[in-house]
Amino acid sequence: MPIETEDDATRAPRSDYFRASDLGAILAGVLSGAVGAYAYYSDVLRPLAHSFTIWIVLVVAVTAGAPRRRAVIRAVESLIAAVLAFYWGKALFYGIKYEGMPYQIDVSTTVLWCALATAGGLLAGFLLNTIGRTDIRGTVATAAVIGMLIADVVRQSGRSGIGVLLLATVVAIGFAGFRGIRSVRQGIQVAACAIPLGGLGFIVVSVPDIIEEVLIRLEH
Repeated sequence: MPIETEDDATRAPRSDYFRASDLGAILAGVLSGAVGAYAYYSDVLRPLAHSFTIWIVLVVAVTAGAPRRRAVIRAVESLIAAVLAFYWGKALFYGIKYEGMPYQIDVSTTVLWCALATAGGLLAGFLLNTIGRTDIRGTVATAAVIGMLIADVVRQSGRSGIGVLLLATVVAIGFAGFRGIRSVRQGIQVAACAIPLGGLGFIVVSVPDIIEEVLIRLEH
């Protein structure tokens, strides 16, 4: 019969892990979605609502250094929470800004973005949990995130207010570097890989908008 150690006796049940970590990921998703919804109606912050900067930072925050399974779960649930908070938040802020005007949430669009959040969360959790490691996988994961952030700025370069997005991107890159880079040598490796991976990142950040546009055309 196994001997129960003090650590075994005091360790929290597995169900408590949801409360300790997954709930934090959901709350982070809700917060990021609310920020995006507020930005949508802000003349200054509007570029953030049309970019993936907030969501990329969210995924890094909830997946970096986590076991792969937990990273996948956290990424999916946080992104779905972000999508729901974004669309419900848009309705709330619309009612505040345009009091008395009706606003209807587009259910089909919300469902589409929840599906995309699920797919993106599965991929991000599977690949980005290695951020913070000093091996090649950790280096490439960090470089991929920075490449996506740069690619997203390029994708949004035609919009007005790009300066706000550039500033947010610099902060986001700093955050990704803080979470993922552990030495000067690794920092150089990340920088060398970020630009080539940015090409792939451009495809990744463009796919959701392409899918949405195609579906809108099919509906009409």
